[in-house]
Parts: sequence; C-alpha cells; structure tokens
Amino acid sequence: MIIKAYAKINLTLDIIGRRQDGYHILDSVFQSIGLFDELEVEKSDKISVICDGVKEDKNTAFTAAKEFFKVTGIVSGASIKIKKNIPFLSGLGGGSADAAAVIVALNKIYGAGLSSEELKKIALKCGADVPFCLTGGTARVGGIGEIISPLPDIKGVWAVIIKQGEKQSTADMYRRLDEENNAIATTNKFVDCILGGNQNAAFSHTGNAFFSLASDNNSVKALESQNPMCVSVSGSGPSHFAVFPDRNSALGASRRLKKLGFEPYTASFENCGVSIIE
Repeated sequence: MIIKAYAKINLTLDIIGRRQDGYHILDSVFQSIGLFDELEVEKSDKISVICDGVKEDKNTAFTAAKEFFKVTGIVSGASIKIKKNIPFLSGLGGGSADAAAVIVALNKIYGAGLSSEELKKIALKCGADVPFCLTGGTARVGGIGEIISPLPDIKGVWAVIIKQGEKQSTADMYRRLDEENNAIATTNKFVDCILGGNQNAAFSHTGNAFFSLASDNNSVKALESQNPMCVSVSGSGPSHFAVFPDRNSALGASRRLKKLGFEPYTASFENCGVSIIE
C-alpha cells in the first residue's frame, strides 16, 4: 500500500494550563498542508523501516507499527519504506504524519477493523500530534493532543514555509515559556471567525505562544516583506510560515524568497491528514 502523510502547521497555539503529570494543555488550530512524505507499507514477518537519516528504532513509524500489533494482538510485521519530503525536526509534524499513515495502512492491510477512537488511542502513544494526523484537515486540538474538534475546511489559501536554523529541545522551550509566562489567547477568536464564515478575518488572529522564543528574525522579516495574510511559527519551531490568498501569490512570494537566499516550501491547505494512493 502506498500512502501520503501530510505535514501540518499550527495556525494558533495557546498554552492554557498544565496537568499534574507536567504535560502542558494546549488550545490550538492545526491545519494539514500539501507537503507530504510518501510511505510504502506491506505485510512482513517483522517490523522494518527504511528511512534515510533516522535510525529504525527511533522512527515514529516503527513505534506506530509496534503499538498497532501490541494493541490488536496480531502476530505479524510490516515492511515500511519512507520517502521524506517533510523536513526533519521542523515543527511541521513529519514524524507524526508518518506514524499516522502507518496506523491507517496497517488497519486496512490486516483488516483489523479498529474504530477511529481505537486508532486514536494507538496514535496518542506515538506522539501528541499523531491523533490529529490520522484525520487532518482543519481542527481545533486540545488537551495534550487527544481532543480533536473538526472545523470547516479553510479553502483556497496557500502557505509558504521557511525552515531556518535547528530545532530546539521541546522540553526546554516549554521550560522557557513557563519562566516567561508568555501566555497569549488567539484560538478562540480564530475559531469564532472560521465558524462565522469569516475565513480571511481569521488570519488576523493567528498566534503562537512560542513565537518570541522560536522566531528567526531573518525568516520573519523576509516573509513579512511579501505582504502575506499572516506570519507565524509552527509548533515550537523552527519553521515559519506565511499564508497567502491564492496559489499564484504564494508561488510569487516563494520565487522572491529564493532570490533572497531562502529555500521555501510552497503548499496548499489540505482537508485530510493521510491519503491512500494505491
């Protein structure tokens, strides 16, 4: 089976609390984008993952397969080959997308018949963003990633993404965020606009609690110079993105950014997290 695993961006990301176990509670709008990894998943007698740049046992796809067989009790394996297009350690959810794609593929290949809730339980064991990546599209995501409320699809707009610099430790970023008490609240306003049918107005309410900690000034200034609808950071960085009203304006911005020495990715907004090709 060949399956696409789509990246995501955080259109908003608020930290609204902390659980007793130390995990932070999020309120965020996630959006799937048309930047994807391509996976080939087949039955096998053991779990194997081929993916350049990631050790097999450290790959979230390996973890996802292991959890799937553990939960279902199926005694078998999977051969997984991953063609990476989503940049590593970018805040775009590439590893989470791959894990979600493996869970979806194995459920179909082995005819396990797991419900969406059962799939989500497996996904959450693989990472906080994996449950969203199972279905993708546009959604409000809460808790530590397990509370997913689909929103109306955002249509027509495109994103231009720049990954500049190295990803910092997520735990360290949360620690710094706690120290600075850098709380913002954009999700409610963004969601109200989307539910009210005011898609363009929603982009005046993008925001990310990590923005001041994760931002690369060169990337931000370069993206802002292209007159986008908004500029923000995805996850805890290091990828920054700008949203444009249509494909042509996004492609034009991307061409100009390349002339400035950047290596941008241009992607549509997508209404799914994984899609089966064959």
